Amino acid sequence: AFTIILLGRFWCFACPIGAAGDWTQSVYSLKKKYPEKYRNLWVAVILFLFIFAAERHLFLFTRNPPNTALLLLFFTGLAVVMGAIYEKRSFCRYICPIGLVLGVFSMLSAIELRCKSKKTCQEHDIKECVIGTEAGKACPAGEFPQTMERNNYCIMCMECVKSCSRENIRVSLRLPGADLVRSRRTHLDEAYLVHGIIIIFLFVLGMERLQFRNTVIGFVKSTLPINSVTFLDLYWRNMWAIIIFAAITLGAAGLMYLSTRVSLSGQNTKQKFIDLSYAFIPLSLSVYLAENAFRLLDGLFYIAETIGKFFGKVWKFAVNFDSINHMQILLLSLGFIFTLWAGYLISKRLSNGEKELQQSMIAVGATAAIYLFIGVKILTLPIV
Repeated sequence: AFTIILLGRFWCFACPIGAAGDWTQSVYSLKKKYPEKYRNLWVAVILFLFIFAAERHLFLFTRNPPNTALLLLFFTGLAVVMGAIYEKRSFCRYICPIGLVLGVFSMLSAIELRCKSKKTCQEHDIKECVIGTEAGKACPAGEFPQTMERNNYCIMCMECVKSCSRENIRVSLRLPGADLVRSRRTHLDEAYLVHGIIIIFLFVLGMERLQFRNTVIGFVKSTLPINSVTFLDLYWRNMWAIIIFAAITLGAAGLMYLSTRVSLSGQNTKQKFIDLSYAFIPLSLSVYLAENAFRLLDGLFYIAETIGKFFGKVWKFAVNFDSINHMQILLLSLGFIFTLWAGYLISKRLSNGEKELQQSMIAVGATAAIYLFIGVKILTLPIV
């Protein structure tokens, strides 16, 4: 998640699950087109919510190695089956929940792959980046550099760079988050996911605090129909995890929708909600990174200690809870600031006048302030 800011969705290029689908296609594939009515991210969104909720109590994917292996085998098998039926990386584009999250966050990346000149593309009849050549394959993600305006699906595999005979593909630095402002393509599934990630990971941060966790667990246990039995209790808590995650994500999206409707009465509320939700991607990423702050520092300290051993030095670092907490609050604050800035730029592009700009900013600002308040409130709760 931390490499997205620099490299975009590069992880997907290195992903062994996607590679399994590629290898399958190189041996056998019907190469059918993925059904048009399912060319959206709702399946991936549902999988993301279900897996994340069920992991906590039932499957324990991140804490039980055999279950981790089963999850990876399931997705690998799905990638192989889809590779044998559909063309290109349909699994990665429409089904994979990790690719879903990385794709949305990659809009903040500091690099982009685009065509150098759209005119050159238009004048070139043979679209080698689409059909592939001996020099390079057709884009495995199904992208067309001439029309690309977002990083969401590009996996930085460089096949188009190799196949283009006009050398009309560039990889260049840019201001992080440029896609948020420039892109005209917005979708309800992505808008819903952005708010879902914010509220889910705020909830997870809360579950690391004893007071918050005891309140949630106490409520769930109070709803048990009979005295707690280990088997029933396990499944009951898992059912509630799924219900809670579904409810809070719907509530988060509903909060933004309501803010938009109140602030921009008389306008197309649904489309405004979708467009303005992209401003929350920086806050969404900051919450995601805040939840993973301990893992980041722990990993960096381990790397530093290993480098020290290589040079015969003894470097010891300890992860301090107060430092983690301050880092998390800083990440949330930075995400809040960048969300306001992105909201202003998006609103300015979409608004027809100063009044509409102010109304849009009220919707973005009010919702972002509520998220920030919840986050800071949770992070200032005692850990024990």
